[in-house]
Amino acid sequence: MSIASLEPCCSVCEADRRTSMADARTAICLAAGVEMDDIDPASGYNRSHRAYRRARASWIDLIRQHGANEFYSLADLVEARARWAAWRPEFAAGDDWVAEAFAVHRQFIAALGQPCPRDSCVVHYPVSVGTQPEPGGPA
Repeated sequence: MSIASLEPCCSVCEADRRTSMADARTAICLAAGVEMDDIDPASGYNRSHRAYRRARASWIDLIRQHGANEFYSLADLVEARARWAAWRPEFAAGDDWVAEAFAVHRQFIAALGQPCPRDSCVVHYPVSVGTQPEPGGPA
């Protein structure tokens, strides 16, 4: 934590700090049993299929519970999936996180037996930018 919180005093110091952080992440991944081939050498991040599934499940669960807003959670989910598609295209090929997240959110709201409480939810209240949903819009 002390290395991560240091303010860089020069570009060489910043490069050294980033290298130290990547090395620390790599060590943590190895200690957790992640295969060396699944660790990104530049960042030290875990790029294993298990990490992909955890990230995917986390995003889908977030949307399941809270719905999706086109400016916040939906854009972030799309970006997270795109990053995984760039890092490990074999994992993301044909895997539509948005479609699954929308489907489980609809099921979650249906099980509650009441309309979606988030009026900015594009799953239940699809609107164009600059328009407002009708009160009590579609469930």
